[in-house]
Amino acid sequence: MAYKFVSIILALSFLASTPLSSAQSSVQSNSAQGPIIAAVSSPDQTLKAEFSLSQDTGLSYRLIDMGRQNSEIIGWSALGVVTSKTISSEPYTPITADFTASVNFIAASEKDVADSYKMITGKQRENSYAAKALRIELEDVETAQKLNIEAHLADDGFALRYVLPENSPLYYRIDKDIMEFNLGLGGTHWGQAYDFANHWKPAYETPFYNGLPIGTDTPPKDGTGWGFPSLFKDEAGRWIMLSETGLTDAYHGSHLSPKASGGVYGLAPPLDNAAEGIGRPISTSTLPLEMPWRFMVISDDLGDILESNRVFDLAPPQKSKDTKWIKPGLASWSWWSDHKSSHSFEAMTPFIDLAADMGWPYSLIDANWNLISDTALDDLIAYGRKKKVGLLFWYNSGGPHNFVTEEPRNKMHERRIRRAEFARLQKAGAKGIKVDFFHSDNQDRIAQYIGILEDAADFKLLVNFHGSTIPRGWQRTYPHLMTMESVRGGEVYTFPSEPDYGVLATYQNTILPFTRNVIGSMDYTPTGFSNQTVRHLTSYAHEAALAVIFESGLQHLADSVESYRAASKDYKDYLKDIPTAWDETVFLAGYPGKDIILARRKGKAWYIAGINGEDKTKAVDIDISKLNGLRRRGTLLYDGSEPFAFTSKNISHDGKVLRAKMGPYGGFVFNPN
Repeated sequence: MAYKFVSIILALSFLASTPLSSAQSSVQSNSAQGPIIAAVSSPDQTLKAEFSLSQDTGLSYRLIDMGRQNSEIIGWSALGVVTSKTISSEPYTPITADFTASVNFIAASEKDVADSYKMITGKQRENSYAAKALRIELEDVETAQKLNIEAHLADDGFALRYVLPENSPLYYRIDKDIMEFNLGLGGTHWGQAYDFANHWKPAYETPFYNGLPIGTDTPPKDGTGWGFPSLFKDEAGRWIMLSETGLTDAYHGSHLSPKASGGVYGLAPPLDNAAEGIGRPISTSTLPLEMPWRFMVISDDLGDILESNRVFDLAPPQKSKDTKWIKPGLASWSWWSDHKSSHSFEAMTPFIDLAADMGWPYSLIDANWNLISDTALDDLIAYGRKKKVGLLFWYNSGGPHNFVTEEPRNKMHERRIRRAEFARLQKAGAKGIKVDFFHSDNQDRIAQYIGILEDAADFKLLVNFHGSTIPRGWQRTYPHLMTMESVRGGEVYTFPSEPDYGVLATYQNTILPFTRNVIGSMDYTPTGFSNQTVRHLTSYAHEAALAVIFESGLQHLADSVESYRAASKDYKDYLKDIPTAWDETVFLAGYPGKDIILARRKGKAWYIAGINGEDKTKAVDIDISKLNGLRRRGTLLYDGSEPFAFTSKNISHDGKVLRAKMGPYGGFVFNPN
């Protein structure tokens, strides 16, 4: 549908500001706001966004909850960018357009947005999206350069992005982005510190805080800002998840700034010393330029956050027409139990055998496999082919942007070399790649991600990114992207430098489904029963449940061959058949940092799993009445008297309530098979 234009006069005279209720007290509005130039309401009229323009305070917006007596969800918050360009006649004098200050309003226009699409990976196969879209057209007073603000307002969320709409072969630099999110005070924030740059990071692998007051600055010892996604529960009891999507190679990834005074969170660019200083934290592009969406999912119901696919609703649609070759699945993985295993053909074959015996389609060959021999690729693939197991191969993303010595390296950063390597992998019969150690959200690293995805599609290779940025909608656009790490995952059990991980994991596991895993597949590498360097406190049933609780298109089950072979028959039967791409996901109960129970459906089979993040036993009666077609009989994997035992039993239920008990740091799985 075409945009319906609203003239300047109508916008200024008709779109009057909505008065605030006395019920709203925590969000501090700026009384110096100028006239309302545009507004848009959600399809059900429960949410309303207003935009103001003042010569004194610039452009700003707020988000209003019409169902709570016009209380503010987001108080008045700044908007605007600063761009610059150079021209041949004055190459040393940049021409700057400051859309944070002297801006003329041209017009506002509105349209309905409706979309439906299917995902190959993820929590929900069939997806639909409806919203009201607003476009605000602006002009810089001094340069006459144009800027559009685009907003989507759905019944359960809000999204904003900038668009530079003009056509130009010149490269424009985005010098500043002042977008803010004024959440006010009085609520709780579950956030992850955006890590410092060093030899291994940033890689979104710091722990999530288990609830801090909204407005808390990033602790200086822990990071340089707050990462996306961030989850908030405001003073009014609303859940708000904030993240970014629709990122292309024309821009960099952003995160939240370290300061959050008064509950106002700003944006921060990449770190200027990340990736060994390769690339700048400022983006440049020809025009037109669509910058990424910054979006919020908003609901009184925590389940709406967990079940949301807004990260994909706003992403560019699928590029590939041929997707028959894209097959999500389970994989064995040797590195967790033996870091040196991928240096040896003899150490890898038992894991391929395990995958064959369990019916898993894949096995991952991790770092330094190329050091086995010159024929290692062909030899391993030939062995896997005999066992009917497809192999995935690890690669270093560097290049000059990291000094990590693990190999193969220098194969992924230059397109000509990368495509030659992909051709070699395809010819040999490899099924996919794991690419590691990116260490920056700079535009050139984002371009490398996109380049790898586009080239891998040409050679029919599945992709897994590690040491990576967060998902930003790419799984919809590039459906062969199976998973991304960007999580403090199960590998940390193997790090002697992280002795607190066993304790942290107990409650971290209950936060991740409401935060990191909401925005895309997460390669946590779960279900490790044995102890590594760091002892795990979570029970066997808890660990088993993670394979359902955590969604990943490629689910790498982390433990050793011996550990899985020692499991009971019921546990083995469960581990053999766990789906890794789901038709439907339903949140049943839980709270971040405490526990979570959810159901996932593949075909007609509903799997129900729960984990306990607290050091106390919990008996739960779970309402399962809305799980249509749930089988009345199945196997329950649960916590018995001994948490580190493979305890299970056959059960039946009435289709209304499922009863289970979770021990301290325990869990359960209802396996319908």
